[in-house]
Amino acid sequence: MFLSKDYLLLAIIILSSIIFIILLVKNAKKKFFNRLLDFEFNKAQSFHSRPVPKIGGIFIFFFLILSYLFFNNLLLREIFYMSFPIFLFSILEDLKIKIHPLIRLIILFIIIFFIVKFFNLTIYSVQFYMIDKFLNSSQIYSLIFSTICIVFLINGSNFIDGFNGLLGLHSAIIIFILSIINYYYGNYDLFFLCILFLICLVIFLIFNFPTSKIFLGNSGSYLIGLILAILVILTSQKTQYHKVYPFFFACLLNYIFFEIFFSFFRKVFYEKKNPLYPDKKHLHMLVFASFKTHFKTTLVINFFYFITLIIALFFFKNPGLLKVLFILQILLYIMSYLILLKKKN
Repeated sequence: MFLSKDYLLLAIIILSSIIFIILLVKNAKKKFFNRLLDFEFNKAQSFHSRPVPKIGGIFIFFFLILSYLFFNNLLLREIFYMSFPIFLFSILEDLKIKIHPLIRLIILFIIIFFIVKFFNLTIYSVQFYMIDKFLNSSQIYSLIFSTICIVFLINGSNFIDGFNGLLGLHSAIIIFILSIINYYYGNYDLFFLCILFLICLVIFLIFNFPTSKIFLGNSGSYLIGLILAILVILTSQKTQYHKVYPFFFACLLNYIFFEIFFSFFRKVFYEKKNPLYPDKKHLHMLVFASFKTHFKTTLVINFFYFITLIIALFFFKNPGLLKVLFILQILLYIMSYLILLKKKN
């Protein structure tokens, strides 16, 4: 748990981070930061009409560096090492260094594969007998499966990062739920990390929601996706003997995962186009078409999502109810999507 000196160190980190992000915002339009300003108002996923700096990833990485330097925590040190190559790779896109989507996906897969291998982020169970048998039959199968899951989560985070506060608030809800589970089972090292990253997201949201002074950018959404993956997998590993079932974590990440699954199949099988390129037909964009503001869009999506997670939290030891809830989440997404699409058309 927290010691008295930890509170002091945490206060220093929070104060330093706030000063840092204020300085970033104030200097964002200077020539040095020009490449980080988002002027692309006509992109499929753009809904802003003025240049906004994509410096959220820089802030999150700065917060991570401070935490790494101030706290002697093994898990925190490992998360820093895992985040470093992802940040370096993802900041290229924010700096307007274009990489073909397929090449970007391959590079990301390779980086994540080695992260999974060297930091033991392997998934061995998803609560389906045949899949679990397959995963446990060979280490390479479980490595590839775990890599695919994390890549999906990172890309899914990038998919829903389009509106002020949507990904930030969504991630904060997930980490808040994880902090409760870890505290309940006495995993205080993970509870500490959850609180730390929750504070980081709250500071970011102050400058991103409801009015955006900064965007996450690719570096921010990639880092958030990776951190979510790490916290979920580590929590799953720590609580597997307490019968916290995999479907609880599936419910936690349902929106991010299903967004990318649904978008892929929609583009490939229905619209017959390349799934790697963005468009304006994601659920949050359809919600925005109805409510007309980022504020309402973010709150409506996360409100319904939060309700399902509270239910999951009360029944996290009941695999049957968790499976039903997981299916209900998917049905809610599909029904909402079809209704909103019909309304828009």
